[in-house]
Amino acid sequence: MLSLRDAQVANKRVLLRVDFNVPLEDKKITDNFRMRKSLPTIEYLLRNRAKVIIITHLGKPDGQIIPQLSTIPLAQELAKLLKRKVSATDHVIHPLVSEKIQQMGYGEVLVLGNLRWHPEEELNSRAFARDLASYADIYINDAFGVSHRAHASVDAITEYLPSYPGYLLEAEVATLSLLLKDPIKPFVLIMGGAKIRDKTGLIKNLVERADKILIGGAIGNTFLAASGQDVGESVYEPDMVDNCQTILERYGQKIIMPIDSVKEERANGKFSIMDIGMKTVDIFCQEISRANTVFWNGNLGYSEKKPFDEGTRSIAKAMMENRGTTVISGGDTVGFVDNNNLMTGINFISTGGGATLNFLAGEDMPGIEALNRNS
Repeated sequence: MLSLRDAQVANKRVLLRVDFNVPLEDKKITDNFRMRKSLPTIEYLLRNRAKVIIITHLGKPDGQIIPQLSTIPLAQELAKLLKRKVSATDHVIHPLVSEKIQQMGYGEVLVLGNLRWHPEEELNSRAFARDLASYADIYINDAFGVSHRAHASVDAITEYLPSYPGYLLEAEVATLSLLLKDPIKPFVLIMGGAKIRDKTGLIKNLVERADKILIGGAIGNTFLAASGQDVGESVYEPDMVDNCQTILERYGQKIIMPIDSVKEERANGKFSIMDIGMKTVDIFCQEISRANTVFWNGNLGYSEKKPFDEGTRSIAKAMMENRGTTVISGGDTVGFVDNNNLMTGINFISTGGGATLNFLAGEDMPGIEALNRNS
């Protein structure tokens, strides 16, 4: 894969695919983390006086025009982050877009409309990609978070323009590749969140390299059920219990499950596990402190509600104190550490959700494969 530094972007029209799929409430952005992570690429292009034409999706409109998923608020937020004017249009394929690009000065930014208002995007349409390519001289993919999708703006587009990775995508691939190829040991995985189904591929692909796997959250509940423990009315995946039993049988010596928990009592006398307990926190933190490489995906309790955020908070602090290589991924986990000012000292925070899991599971990454073909 080539580097952005290999691209001759000066005085060129650059089509930049980003992942600005950020959470919105009443058309207001509640978390701009993904936008901030692409700023180095955008600022590099602007310093080199490129016309920067930004394309992104927002939400899941399924090929329908949904005004609430307009990219205009993204352009407004980007203008604040860049401290400069950012133009915008809700059009994607339209003569007005060509006109706006022609009128742009070099060193200016234009944000196009929501790619997923067009069904051709998710269908990986060559015709749609060709129309997008007609706007530019060079294509740059800085959207690692969608590079596990064979969509027109990340896959087919590379057939029509010289194509390069942005700085964010380069960093994602380089950092996650270290976890796959040669993590400095001891290597600890921390797995939380809701669904083990989404993470079995990652666990199976990394378990031979990992020294310990710390399990919590609803995933931890499924493993507890697989070990024969009563989880009451806790959130877990009954249909994944057999799968977890198999993992425990093969790799049980590496897996550390919660030994205590914070429970919420129900009126019917039942209970629900809401967080890992302090004994478990102590064990997990000890393992993190001994590790030279740590990868964490998924919160370890119902962290949206106090006091059930304490387990996740404690693990985040242990990650901050670790002097080795520390990597965090997953929207809820990244949002938690960002919103609680717990990022200091963390080496790398991935913008990918499903993309990170796919990459670490060794599954197809069409957007990255397309860039490799273009090298």
